[in-house]
Amino acid sequence: MSTEREDLPPPYTPTTAPPIWEPHFIDLSQHSSLVLRKPLDPPPDCFSTPSPPRVKSNDFPPFRIPCAGNQLADGFRILYPSGLLEKHGIQQADWTRFLEDLGISARLAGQGLSAVGSRVPITPLPVRGIFGTRATGAAYDSRFTRSPRDEVQTLITVWNQSAFERRKLRVTLQIKGGVDNRAPYELLVESL
Repeated sequence: MSTEREDLPPPYTPTTAPPIWEPHFIDLSQHSSLVLRKPLDPPPDCFSTPSPPRVKSNDFPPFRIPCAGNQLADGFRILYPSGLLEKHGIQQADWTRFLEDLGISARLAGQGLSAVGSRVPITPLPVRGIFGTRATGAAYDSRFTRSPRDEVQTLITVWNQSAFERRKLRVTLQIKGGVDNRAPYELLVESL
């Protein structure tokens, strides 16, 4: 009987969790251009270049790109995951442009402008009848403005549909650590 107990493996003892996987990032934040441009004008090169002939599915675990501050207008850190996106046909210049354009579109949305859709400028409208004053049309037009979050989400959708998904990638905007609107944002990048 005592020999049977000696043959049993030792009891399970939990160990520390394995380290969280992260890609090797090249930080290009200091090389980022502060040139004012309209996102998607002209369209990025990767929108029209063909995808690589054989792209593997699920070839890396999801990773995150943090916001540079607490607001979307602060933009995202320009981090390029070396060795991962090249296999999917996304070059360093394309990824840098994508991350820069997200910050630009959030800043434009804060000014009431859209980088993705065109908006008609607010012009005074003459009003006839008992109300002899001029209405600016702002009450009507304000319903069509997008928040910086909506504008960034729309731009991410354009990039996903035009460049990323056909290369088996998807980018999602998330609030870091909960549902608080003042919490910093992050991008979740997944291999499909």
